[in-house]
Amino acid sequence: MSVYLSIVVPLYNEEDSIEILLSNILKAGVNFDFEYEIILIDDGSTDNTWELIERLKEATPELKAIKLRQNCGQTAAMVAGFDHASGEIIVTMDGDLQNDPSDIPLLLEKIKEGYDIVSGWRKNRKDNFLRVFLSKIANNIISITTGVKLHDYGCSLKAYRAECIKTLNAYGEMHRFFPALASMTGARITEIPVMHHPRTYGKSKYGLNRIFKVFSDIFAMNLIIRFSSSALKGFALLALPFLLFFILFGILSSVAIIYDWTQGKANLFMIAAFLNLMALIHLIILGILGELIVSMSDLTHTQLPEITKKTIFSINDKEHNKDHTSATYITIID
Repeated sequence: MSVYLSIVVPLYNEEDSIEILLSNILKAGVNFDFEYEIILIDDGSTDNTWELIERLKEATPELKAIKLRQNCGQTAAMVAGFDHASGEIIVTMDGDLQNDPSDIPLLLEKIKEGYDIVSGWRKNRKDNFLRVFLSKIANNIISITTGVKLHDYGCSLKAYRAECIKTLNAYGEMHRFFPALASMTGARITEIPVMHHPRTYGKSKYGLNRIFKVFSDIFAMNLIIRFSSSALKGFALLALPFLLFFILFGILSSVAIIYDWTQGKANLFMIAAFLNLMALIHLIILGILGELIVSMSDLTHTQLPEITKKTIFSINDKEHNKDHTSATYITIID
């Protein structure tokens, strides 16, 4: 039988939770009436996560694993998992035991109803107040700016049809925006409440220092969604304030000359007008260059450009491990 479901789990220093995690996934898988695989991605862990994966692989035929050479971030880890997933449906989840694998059947039921992406909603979230508060602000901003209304973009427990997610190669912290990016392809998206457990092992990899990255990714994502196939339009909108300032300072400099205002004001206004004119010209030129790049590429609303490719280290089946003792190098060239 072909694989129907691929469960992709990025891991970073999760040696304390990985055995419980795998046990919980296998427990949920007992009720599956289809073939499934579990893909664990070691995102450059510095503890014994990889050694435990190698040991667990021996007794778990459903398990596949990928080891990134260094810590590349959750988005890159997920993309590596997508690249090696063979299931029709891909489910992602965190490896810290806060997501519950028993919710996976609920996601799959929604997929069977015709949805392309089903996002989990941690309705009763078990994190500290500040983190939940900031997350709500970010979720509202993303929902308003993208038009894809979700309560919880940050929940890693999501189900995707493979054809909707494999074309989306992302960077930075873009994994939380996969539903919004997939909306560019016309994907049908819904959201259901899922369980959320308090963190038992390890510590959160997200702190206040991530706030700037999240908001910068929100800005970048909106540029991709709105202007990926019309770069000139995007740069023209960015240039609009400079055009207004150019007109304003141009008028002021003319008035200053005509009515002989205080010495130096006319020159100041002329310099300000010139600087705004230069910014306006530069943005328009960038827009034209963007249009040329788009016209010569496959960048469209139905297939995003390949942004990130990583060199990875992947566990292979035993019969292929003669040279590298249970592992082999796989290189993806950028």
